[in-house]
Amino acid sequence: MKSLSLKVDDYLSTYFRKEPQFLYDASYYLIRHGGKRQRPFILINSGMMFGATLESLLPAAAAIEILHNFTLVHDDIMDNDKERRGVPTVHVKFGVPMAILAGDLLFAKSFEAALNLLKKSYTHKQVVEVVKALVTASIEVCEGQALDLKIAESKDFPSKEEYYNLIELKTSSLFKACATIGSILGGADEPSIEMLKEFGRLYGLCFQLVDDVLAVTGDPSITGKPVGNDIREGKKTLVIKYVLDSVSERDRSKLLSIIGNRKASNEEINEALSIIASSGAPERVRLEAKLISEKAILILQNFPKSRARDMLINLTMEASSRSR
Repeated sequence: MKSLSLKVDDYLSTYFRKEPQFLYDASYYLIRHGGKRQRPFILINSGMMFGATLESLLPAAAAIEILHNFTLVHDDIMDNDKERRGVPTVHVKFGVPMAILAGDLLFAKSFEAALNLLKKSYTHKQVVEVVKALVTASIEVCEGQALDLKIAESKDFPSKEEYYNLIELKTSSLFKACATIGSILGGADEPSIEMLKEFGRLYGLCFQLVDDVLAVTGDPSITGKPVGNDIREGKKTLVIKYVLDSVSERDRSKLLSIIGNRKASNEEINEALSIIASSGAPERVRLEAKLISEKAILILQNFPKSRARDMLINLTMEASSRSR
């Protein structure tokens, strides 16, 4: 995965060598500071499963990673997050107006990258389908973020079904796009494309559930984000719902008084984290994520054995137990 990430990173950098330099520096800032590159990894291996080459898939891999980073820049502004990937967020480093512009530029650059597939001998029909997948994912991410903000403002917690719908829009949409785009560019038939789309959907659900767990149990030095920030922001995740359903009335009342309180002290946040840790809820959500990842693996096992397929299986096996 590391060698593939280096290839993607080298290619990504070519999109940010323009003027005005301060704008491109702000846009490239998060990309330059790392990231898991899981979305390009899934896209590239989904394409290579059907015979596409790494070089031919790089514009699409760049498009999805740039689009992902666009969502992070704007998400951090809305959530008032101070750190990501172990560094100050874009709006903290460059100011809110420049961060908004940087995000806007990233959004446009993602489509510029996608259109560069025309230089890789793909048909106009394939490139149109890729752009359609990116557009669909962009719309769904916005819908999911809107629901997330609305849920955070509400006094009520979403049901389990409502929460799964939220994360399918906000997180799974990009993973669905990765697997869909890769299989389209690999020349897969329609049933195979649909199967890979479902794989991406399931992988995204697993990924977000584990992210929710790490937000309240993770090591900031590994995750690159302050632990407990979701509590201050009032994020009503499945982890928190399970905690509230299982703890004593005293702990429940205490937790509810802290969730969404942006002025909560570090001591109060630590108390909330202690309640969550002792409730068993993080382990319960991890188990749900593991069961979902197993369904995703079953889909991949329908395809002929190949290095690309096995890379995706290995990634999925690790998804529910990851620590970053």
